[in-house]
Amino acid sequence: MAFAATMLLAIPAGAQDSQIFNHLSIGAEVGTTGWGFEAAVPLTHFVTFRTGFTTLPRFDVKFDINYTTKGQEKNVDVRGRVHMSDFKLLADIYPFKHSSFHLTGGFYAGLPDLGTVHNTGLVDVDEGEGLEIGDVFVRPDENGTVRLKLQTNSFKPYTGLGFGRPISSKHKVSVAFDLGVMFWGTPALKVYSPDEDGWIKMKKDDIDDEGFHDAVKIIERIKVYPVLNFRIYYNAF
Repeated sequence: MAFAATMLLAIPAGAQDSQIFNHLSIGAEVGTTGWGFEAAVPLTHFVTFRTGFTTLPRFDVKFDINYTTKGQEKNVDVRGRVHMSDFKLLADIYPFKHSSFHLTGGFYAGLPDLGTVHNTGLVDVDEGEGLEIGDVFVRPDENGTVRLKLQTNSFKPYTGLGFGRPISSKHKVSVAFDLGVMFWGTPALKVYSPDEDGWIKMKKDDIDDEGFHDAVKIIERIKVYPVLNFRIYYNAF
């Protein structure tokens, strides 16, 4: 919002036509954030505000893991699920009056959970035993389930650029294309501990297993999410 305000102040008063909130476009989009919808209104010919909702459809990944208890090797089926939904508020800045090129600033906001992992079969360990995930010792819950999740920040600033105008005075239908990045912070991998009745963050420096250590290290380096989307609008009025 501060970005939009700064750009607006730089526009000469004579260039700011009197079209504040006098149009409304309803749009649908598809891209790396999944599918979504939004509404767009103009502040001036040079600034457009957009707000809406995006959701990445849930998809599951199934695999299995081996573990050892009492010297016996065992196997259990595991399911991973990825999902992301966000509200967004963005401002498009058009530096050139007769061009659809724009710069965009704003934010996405949603639930912090990005992915979850849990076993679908029973983790068969004796009473008082558990699993060592990294250096975190976890006992299965009363249903024999061990759960992990991946979290990012709930508030995710966004910056990008693109082409197209949601608001058109000549056509009922218009299109736009955007490319940018969502800053979601350092992802955190957490495991649920029934003993502490809460989630424990796993740190790569405390993990002895080389493969698992490298996996967490890579996850923590992914601090931005690429946003690429195509949008189509209907100019309501």
